[in-house]
Amino acid sequence: MKLKTLAIAVAVASMPFAAQAEVAISGDVTVKYQDNGGKTFSEGGTEVTFKASEKVGGLTIGGQATANLNSTGDTATADDVNIHFAGGFGKVTIGDTDNGCDTVDTGWVASDVFISHSSGGCKGADVNNITYTRSMGSATVAASYSPDAAGGDDNFAVGIKGAMGPATVSLGYETGDGIDANDANIVLGVSGAFGPVSVGVRANKLGDADADVGYTANYSSGANTMYLGLGKVANNDTKFIGYTRAIGSKTIFVIEHVIDDASANDNTVIGVKHSF
Repeated sequence: MKLKTLAIAVAVASMPFAAQAEVAISGDVTVKYQDNGGKTFSEGGTEVTFKASEKVGGLTIGGQATANLNSTGDTATADDVNIHFAGGFGKVTIGDTDNGCDTVDTGWVASDVFISHSSGGCKGADVNNITYTRSMGSATVAASYSPDAAGGDDNFAVGIKGAMGPATVSLGYETGDGIDANDANIVLGVSGAFGPVSVGVRANKLGDADADVGYTANYSSGANTMYLGLGKVANNDTKFIGYTRAIGSKTIFVIEHVIDDASANDNTVIGVKHSF
């Protein structure tokens, strides 16, 4: 019996897929104190991501899924659930993934952790997409298709990103009912690093509407990082500033403050984030 068991173990270990398969689990645990007119103390966006891939001939097939955990309501929400196929032709990702515009979008350089910030950019949803990407030298191109669930026009998006001297520039185009029933969205992003300082601008123009735009900057020195931003979206200004301090290689201390002209109260967050 022992010899039979040993023979089975050796046979399984010698199968091709056993040496090719890769599985990874990662995520982060966060806690935060927040004051936006009312003071709260809670977990702040804890998530666990599962990734697995294997090589089949010259093709790499992989999948991932993220569980967003909320200790307040004892719930877990699925996110970024997709499967990809990659090879010499490029990469095709199916499921909950960025569209062809968002995949190559640049211009956002801030290290914001807790507070979302208004900015110009792509408007397509990151669900129900079939997205193709391919790198060619210093340039990356992307295209996506997503059927419209309401029976209207399907959603299409394309984008390209490449280096221009010290800067990275991206250009995107989106159309379909999920973007806007009548107009296409055009997106431009520019980012660059100058020593410890990174700066970025991201803007979009949807039909005849005014352009939405966001400006961000990031400065890093050792374990310390400071970042700030200004967003002008739908004639509303938002401003934010933040600071992070690395504690070891997996943990950061965070302070963020945001001012939104449309809100009656400023928003301040102090927290700790530990990655694994």
